[in-house]
Amino acid sequence: PSQGLASNWSERHTAFVAGLGTFGLSDGLITPWGKAARFGSVVARIDLPSSERPYGDNHQAWCLWHARGQCGACVRRCPADAITTVHGHDKERCREYIREVTTPHATQAYGTGATPCGLCQVRIPCEDRIPAALAP
Repeated sequence: PSQGLASNWSERHTAFVAGLGTFGLSDGLITPWGKAARFGSVVARIDLPSSERPYGDNHQAWCLWHARGQCGACVRRCPADAITTVHGHDKERCREYIREVTTPHATQAYGTGATPCGLCQVRIPCEDRIPAALAP
């Protein structure tokens, strides 16, 4: 079956496994530093001690919508209507908006090529932290 838009390596998923964050309704990784964190990973053959993830195996623990059915701020922030509380993040619709709206705008206004949108990651409770109601 088709997986839709997906990569063969995900820094977000690696960060989840490492205990650094959980996923929100818009598929962004919610970390103690919010969604604006960037990660990299190294594959190595070395033994390292493991530690418990603060959220266990719950991959959506730090999202107010998934944890309590509250919030949904990212849904309201999305200009493409690509995020819903029923279906989550529609990557195809998001990509279409970027291709048809943000990229042409950035090309004309700034002389650059492709650009992401990112509005679903700002002015929301998890922008720069784990939402206070869910913080460990």
